[in-house]
Amino acid sequence: MKLKFFLGLFIATIFGLAFGQSLVSIGEVAYSLASEKIYQIALHKDSKEMGAESLSSESLSQTTEYEDFPGNEPDATSTGKISEDLTIPKEGKAIVANLESLKLDLYEDGKVKETFDILGKGRPSTAWETPPGSFEILYKKENHFSTIGKVWMPFSMQFFGNYFIHGWPYYPDGTPVAEGYSGGCIRLSNSDMEKIYSFGEVGTKTIVLGATENTISFNEKGTYSTKKGAKFPKITSKAYMVADLESGDVIVSYAEKVPYPIASLSKMMSALVSLDTINQYKETTVSRTAFGTYGAQGNLLTGEKIKISDLLYPLLLESSNDAAEVLAEFAGRNAFIKSMNEKATSIGLFNTEFEDPSGLSKNNISTAEDLFKLAKYIYKYKSYIFEITKLKDYTKDKHTWYSNSKFRNDENYLGGKNGYTDEAHHTLVTLVELPLGEFEKRKIAIVILNAEKTEKDARSIILYLLNNVYYTE
Repeated sequence: MKLKFFLGLFIATIFGLAFGQSLVSIGEVAYSLASEKIYQIALHKDSKEMGAESLSSESLSQTTEYEDFPGNEPDATSTGKISEDLTIPKEGKAIVANLESLKLDLYEDGKVKETFDILGKGRPSTAWETPPGSFEILYKKENHFSTIGKVWMPFSMQFFGNYFIHGWPYYPDGTPVAEGYSGGCIRLSNSDMEKIYSFGEVGTKTIVLGATENTISFNEKGTYSTKKGAKFPKITSKAYMVADLESGDVIVSYAEKVPYPIASLSKMMSALVSLDTINQYKETTVSRTAFGTYGAQGNLLTGEKIKISDLLYPLLLESSNDAAEVLAEFAGRNAFIKSMNEKATSIGLFNTEFEDPSGLSKNNISTAEDLFKLAKYIYKYKSYIFEITKLKDYTKDKHTWYSNSKFRNDENYLGGKNGYTDEAHHTLVTLVELPLGEFEKRKIAIVILNAEKTEKDARSIILYLLNNVYYTE
């Protein structure tokens, strides 16, 4: 009798716990759906109505007030702009290539010595866009043969990965290449390039200033204002930054300079370095080592042959660790990781380090501020990466890769990446377009680190922006 009683009590307890857990799960799903519905309703408000009623000029203040937000309230001193820090040395030589004005300047001791016309660059907003940043000459040769373009490049000077400054290329039969965009390198006339070649040395600082087809200005006169008394939502993130991709304005941030493990956000850099350093037309084979990497995302098989460019889809959509390792192995794993760190330094990510290409390592660290810089750089100069992350799925041969982004169905989603490891907890970079001005939408990056619920945090932040933040020219 006692045995039956205790058995019944045990079964009832187990059932109760399971039922309770089910209620919690149902509650979380209901909250998520309700939150997304409210968010979509807020998003579809007419932006003009929003400016006239919800955020009247009397209710706005450029000094944000925060209340009842324990622990990780936004830093009041974090407002400002994030922009590139590309300084020309006051002593010694430097080469500065401006891809907007199409001019290349030779500097000596901080002064321009000579200026030349740039005749070709990589096409903007493609995988072959010339990468801006701060570099140095790594290698130079009077006539270098490109195994990618199958052409000779006179007076070649390599500054990063597959990218060179060189004279006018020609095919092995002596025929010059046609005019137009290059495969990513910076082209000049042979006579001008011979002078540049003589001036530059291995180690000479080389600054590449970028330009997209729709050049983004960092001198916009607009400002962000916040409704008086606005309460920032309670979120689970230990560090975050919300900022304007185009102007560089930081709307709100907390602990943005504190390094945390970033998990699979590392794959944004892996994709960037792959495009910068590996011939995307090449084919590679999935090794047993790469296949054995933790995680099954991507469904790659040992011995499978796959094109380098196709690996970006499982890497960015499903967050395949195997794909990251296959890319790194193709380039030489240590060399690839070295390039990731060099790329980080070249674009001003001074609090970022990588130990592996996937983000499994707890030593892959960065800050919310650095990750915003990375997102802004990719958005401006390698938007091809974020275009991939906007896809819901992608099919190639026997594979179909599906996006794991919680924002993939949002009409205002501009791309991003999420991640998780035990050490990093949940991490997120998501880009959205929001009607924060009276007549225009703004492109906003939300970076979240060390969080428990990144989707809930991000949607709460978006609703806060829609209801309390306003952009004026």
